[in-house]
Amino acid sequence: MNPILYRYKDTESVIKVMDGYTPGDGWSPLYGSDEVKAATNAALERAEKACEEEAADIRSEGKGCHTGQYDHMADGAGRCAQAIRALKEKP
Repeated sequence: MNPILYRYKDTESVIKVMDGYTPGDGWSPLYGSDEVKAATNAALERAEKACEEEAADIRSEGKGCHTGQYDHMADGAGRCAQAIRALKEKP
């Protein structure tokens, strides 16, 4: 595990690892970088799915409307999903 957060003994004190610094006695690893990346990816997956579902809901709600209002709202939700996909692709 490559720890990125440490907790001090049984307290709620937490520190982030910085280059050139190693926590001393009493500090134990709290989360590793793999755990944080997995949790972040799972949250991005949920957010992307929510945006896609919202876009689909808006499009179905606007069926029969000829003003384009619902299309613009659905496009916005679709762009949200695209932005989240782009975040997931970043290393």
